[in-house]
Amino acid sequence: MLYTAYYSDIIRNILHKKGNIMISVEILKNIIINQKERIKGNYIPREYLSKIERFKNLKHIIVITGHRRAGKSIFLYEIINKFYSKDEIFYINFEDERLIGFNSNDFEQLMETFIRLWGDKKTVFFDEIQNVENWELFINRLYEDGYKIYITGSNSTLLSSELSTHLTGRHIDLTIYPFSMREMLIYNNISYSDIDLYKNTNRAKILSIFDIYINEGGFPEYIISKEKLILEMLFSDVISKDIIMRYNIDKIRAFKDITRYLVSNFSNHFSYNKIKNIFNIGSVHTVKNYVEYLKSTYMIDILEQFSYSLKNIEQYKKKIYLIDNGLGNAIRFRNTRDIGNLYENCVFIELKRRQKEIYFWKDRNGKEVDFLIKSNNKEIELIQVSYDINDNKTYKRETTALLNGLDEFGIKRGTIISESLDEIRKIKGREIHFVPLWKWLLQEKVK
Repeated sequence: MLYTAYYSDIIRNILHKKGNIMISVEILKNIIINQKERIKGNYIPREYLSKIERFKNLKHIIVITGHRRAGKSIFLYEIINKFYSKDEIFYINFEDERLIGFNSNDFEQLMETFIRLWGDKKTVFFDEIQNVENWELFINRLYEDGYKIYITGSNSTLLSSELSTHLTGRHIDLTIYPFSMREMLIYNNISYSDIDLYKNTNRAKILSIFDIYINEGGFPEYIISKEKLILEMLFSDVISKDIIMRYNIDKIRAFKDITRYLVSNFSNHFSYNKIKNIFNIGSVHTVKNYVEYLKSTYMIDILEQFSYSLKNIEQYKKKIYLIDNGLGNAIRFRNTRDIGNLYENCVFIELKRRQKEIYFWKDRNGKEVDFLIKSNNKEIELIQVSYDINDNKTYKRETTALLNGLDEFGIKRGTIISESLDEIRKIKGREIHFVPLWKWLLQEKVK
């Protein structure tokens, strides 16, 4: 059963190319009824539900994307249970291996089967829809017919290309990430109000969860099971199913080696040319493609160096980050120095979850500020991340770089996130807020 989905995709691709239609009405009925029965139970309420509440009455298609097993399907269940009921909606998950061979010609039959079973409903949920070629044409027709549509997908490139071509201005995007620290506390029944943060008992509980979170991440399936094998399989599925097979990669060994290299060097700088030389790849273009494939599955993300010149941004070195600390730790060798990288990666993920526009910044002497955040009103915020800021050498390096950045952009205050320092200091006329990472992660909710 572990390889069912992998081989299902191989067969599905062959059948698509041949144009075969294999889905009978009886099979569809069975799938639809069985899948609908799963839409029940108690789930950890995701922070994203507040956004759905704002958007559910709009005509726009809600497009929910994110990494495999980040919780997209369960999130659809939550949406249905909170804002609708099972009797009001149609739902189908295209990851089901019984849907091998389903293609765009089957959509009409799918809708007819829905209606024959339960009558016409005007709210539809299509899970992992990128598995079906030309899905966007059918979705566009449903939209025109007045349906409220929710779709999910695990490949940003496949979804965005179709959406931008056929559904421009008709959809609202929402990216789902693994559990945040806030959601981890909810899962463990730990309150985290401002008052609770200063109660010794509650603070100790919060810190114990934080210690787990910083090392093991927040993939829901792993958090529930604590089976490292789940993360290893998740990594393998993304590499084999979502990239190697989907993009017909022929240099499989080279691609896997580059992937391991990137994963092992998260929170660090990289260049396409350096990777090309290390692995003796024929062209930088190939390396760029490999990185983009990984990025499209949400496995990794790329941070650019800030510049007012777009040309400079393209030429500068970049930094690599992972979707989840636990995933990184499950598939690479670790050493004690990694804690700083884990801290920085954790801040990056949280900034992405908060939908910030982020870069890193360097001054003329190469001193670096980890995160430069641009807001819509052009204001800039600077954040440094350092695990042990109490070390004198580290303290000087981090504060000097931050102060240089504050001077460069004319900002009065900056932030340094570390393990435990929690105070505000005046340094050279600037206000530096030192905050522990665990507390910073609880300061702002997803909006």
